[in-house]
Amino acid sequence: MKKHGFTLIELLVTMSIIAILAAIGLSSYAFSQKRARDARRKADLESVRSALEIYRADNSATGYPTENYSGLSGFLTPNYISVMPLGPQNVSPYSYTYAGGGNAYTLCANQLEQTATSYCLTPP
Repeated sequence: MKKHGFTLIELLVTMSIIAILAAIGLSSYAFSQKRARDARRKADLESVRSALEIYRADNSATGYPTENYSGLSGFLTPNYISVMPLGPQNVSPYSYTYAGGGNAYTLCANQLEQTATSYCLTPP
């Protein structure tokens, strides 16, 4: 007599292998998502930095704006940047700090997901 079908052990081994592969795939997907959000934060800060440099070139007598990040919108939009970027998850993780009498600034993205550190830009 021939037996048809799989044994319980064969099914359990197959399901275990599939579960392990799914766990590996999901963890690398989550890691890639974190890297992508951090890259977007850095790119957003670079675009704000460019807008600040153009603003300073146009307003050399006053220098950089002395506002916080949310207040920058009044200075930079729509002439220098179309909209002030928000974080990848629609929350603003950026802080704009004024220092040095309008001649310097620090623009930071707080707590990058991949490294748990801040990414800051200053004038070139």
